[in-house]
This record gives sequence, structure tokens and C-alpha cells, in this order.
Amino acid sequence: MIQLISVANSSNINPGLRPIYEEAFPPDERKEWDQWVELISNLKFSLKEVYSDNKLIGFISLWNLDEFWFIEHFAIAENEREKGFGSMVIKQIQMDNLTPTILEVEEPLTNSAIRRISFYKQLNFKFLNGSYYQPPYSIEKNKVKMLLMSYSNTIKKPTFKEVKIKIYQTVYNHSW
Repeated sequence: MIQLISVANSSNINPGLRPIYEEAFPPDERKEWDQWVELISNLKFSLKEVYSDNKLIGFISLWNLDEFWFIEHFAIAENEREKGFGSMVIKQIQMDNLTPTILEVEEPLTNSAIRRISFYKQLNFKFLNGSYYQPPYSIEKNKVKMLLMSYSNTIKKPTFKEVKIKIYQTVYNHSW
């Protein structure tokens, strides 16, 4: 069984979270640690640590973008993968949220990207059609070609353009 523990302020972050974050995401796909920690004070941002048997095994960061939730980062520690924890976390997020859930995935060009896409498809995520690049997190970083996937248990689904604009403006502070 897992527990999702919300992090209320930066002083409550488990120190074991940083290595999981930095191992799971290449530099172009993540904010610098200090920038990321600062987001905890943003009311639209939510960071949840994932525990199993009182041991930190991962995290998920989400943005409440009103019409949908956006999963910015989600990772299970490398030595805890393939044990079903990731599915448990996503199912819990799906149960807790009545609005659609959106996330980015890399194009299926590597085995790990193909596995990741398959994982989300098994959890009933579907691709949103349209061209999408993750904007660079800073001047030193590159934009990254991605695909958007959506899970919805509601009738009203935001359009690709609505999703893209909202993510760009709120998550990446990027204007059109």
C-alpha cells in the first residue's frame, strides 16, 4: 500500500526526493532544484511524496489548471520500479480528481519512452492530437518535443489548444 503525503512547505521536503527527481529527468526536462522547491508556495502547484512502508519511494507534482490537472513530474525511485507503485499513484490521482488529467510524454523513440507510453495507455490515458514542445525551463535549456496524453472521467474535455495555452502560461510562464 502507498501513501501520498502533500508537502506544505519547502522545509518539509524529504531530502531523499532530490536524487529521485534529478535521476528521473534529464536537465532539459526539469527545473533547477531551487526553482522547483519555490513552487510549493504557489497555490496552483501541489507536490506529493509517495511512501511505501514509511519509506520515500517517489513523488508526483501537479498543477490545478481549473479545467484539468497537469502532472508536471512523476517518478518512482529506480530501485522501486516495476512493483506496481506507479499504477497505484496514478489511480489514486484519478480517483481524487473530477477534472481531466493531462501529462507530457517523450516521443516513442527509446525503449523507456515506449514503456512509459504503454504504462499510461494501460491506465486509460489517450493522446491529444497536436504539435507540442515542452518550453525550455530556462535560457540555458532546450525545448523538448513531447506528446500530450489525457485521462478523463468527465464528459467535458478541454481542447488541445486550450490545454497547450494553459500549460504554457501557468506551468512554463511562456506567453504566445
